[in-house]
Amino acid sequence: MRRIGLVGAALVVTIVTAGALRWRAQAPGQEAPGRTPIAAAQTEVATLNLPQMDCAGCAMGVKVAAGRIDGVRDVIIDLEARRADVAFDPSKTSAEAIAAAITQGTGFKAEVLKSTKRS
Repeated sequence: MRRIGLVGAALVVTIVTAGALRWRAQAPGQEAPGRTPIAAAQTEVATLNLPQMDCAGCAMGVKVAAGRIDGVRDVIIDLEARRADVAFDPSKTSAEAIAAAITQGTGFKAEVLKSTKRS
């Protein structure tokens, strides 16, 4: 029984690490391969600084915490730079609210570096 648990844990770590490597391979602000660009008239992109985010598990937690917020459309993590670009609908949420939700949900301090409108 215990071996199955260890194998399962190793599988989860492998999947999360592979996902982090895919996130790291793209520059902040670029669309991930296979994703269609966000097509919306009202979209804002916030760049968040996450100085305590240092592993793939941390990055997954940030992505999940941000994704739970109504209005968040996409989250692109740059693990190496410890930043996240979050695309969201400014009529439903704000960059500050997203940063606060990430801090509350993960325990990592999230700071808004910049927020720009994208059409």
